[in-house]
Amino acid sequence: MAAVLATMAMGTAAGCSGSSTRADSRPAISTVSTVSTASNTSNASNTSTASTAGVSAVRLDGAVYGRPADGGTQVFAATENNTVYALSPTDGSVKWSKHLAAPFRPHGCGNIVPLGITGAPVYDPDSHLVYVVTEDPDAKHVLYGLAASDGHVVSQVEVDAPVGDRAFLQQRPALTLWHGHVFAVFGGLAGDCGDYTGAVASVDTATGSVHWFEASTSGRGGMWAPGAPGIGDDRLYFSIGNGNADKAGEPFDGTDSVVALDENAQRVDLFAPTSWAADNANDADLGSMNPALAAGHVIIAGKSGQGYLLDPEHLATTTPTTFPACAAFGAAAVDGDVVYLPCADGTRAFRISAQPTALWHAPKANGQPVLSNGRIWVTDWDDGELYALDPATGATDRRFAVGTLPHFATPTVVGAKLFLGTTDGVAIVTP
Repeated sequence: MAAVLATMAMGTAAGCSGSSTRADSRPAISTVSTVSTASNTSNASNTSTASTAGVSAVRLDGAVYGRPADGGTQVFAATENNTVYALSPTDGSVKWSKHLAAPFRPHGCGNIVPLGITGAPVYDPDSHLVYVVTEDPDAKHVLYGLAASDGHVVSQVEVDAPVGDRAFLQQRPALTLWHGHVFAVFGGLAGDCGDYTGAVASVDTATGSVHWFEASTSGRGGMWAPGAPGIGDDRLYFSIGNGNADKAGEPFDGTDSVVALDENAQRVDLFAPTSWAADNANDADLGSMNPALAAGHVIIAGKSGQGYLLDPEHLATTTPTTFPACAAFGAAAVDGDVVYLPCADGTRAFRISAQPTALWHAPKANGQPVLSNGRIWVTDWDDGELYALDPATGATDRRFAVGTLPHFATPTVVGAKLFLGTTDGVAIVTP
């Protein structure tokens, strides 16, 4: 961000470990490689043996929930201990690290403890800054811009939502850089406790000004789907979870919906199913999936398993097409008119047309799918495995044992390697 933002220059400490330049004095990080003679076999029933061959691990100072960010010559990973790491894309060695604050410890509910940097970082190739949102011991949320070269702090902006109690907010979705703004999206803690309202902060990287979108007029309406929003030409598409308006006859409060926002987080369109009150009452809302764009449609499928095709330019005024989808959690992968949905019971592929067609189902591969190098890469975060699936059939090509994974763990493909957050660092897979 420009100098008009509050800045805090940080020098580089002298302590080095191997070839890694440390930007603070936290304990050294150990890199552990694991190799196995187990073999992989390919078949459509997903019964291949998971292998540790080609898998190495970089142990960091906390769990990595957010998808690592590709910075070209570096890969950026951020931990729940509020530390950002720059890793070598060739061998995963730590080039620098920067500890920004002690983390928050939620009380009453929540399933991530401690709570530091949870949403995936985003890298700006123009300014060469990497952005993260921390949560400190007082539950204050701060958007930092760090220099990609050495991790020193270039900018910082407080992004606590204007409504509710910040102690019950969580910045879970991936940060998004769009039209010169960084979008930070907020929902509640697991358990849906406390006084909070879902929100989106749009931070102008040139001026540091913050514009807000509030998701609900009645409270709650968490915006927590872990991937990035759907990106259109002049708007972003977000999903909103269940709100407090949940009885027939109550005024609509904006929740259980897909909302389109402009660069200043102003709402330009919105879709909500006619069942929104019942969805809210039964925790069957759309807020668990990030909207996807494919074949001229916005695709959304939330917790209920009901899929919708929406008109991107007319969310509110066009009758949607419905189709049997799945309970979907996170971001889909898209290839032309084929969408790979992040289903709780395993990835499902659909061809998008006037009436979507189901193509295949890969049980157990329940993470957020990523399409790269002719394969669908997706985790089974229950069993700590990474799958390589055939995009045409869903058959398992290979499986890798990658260690204990956080919910919705998603790989980042950098060249010939995959970088995947784990509960104690980053796994690096060389297929």
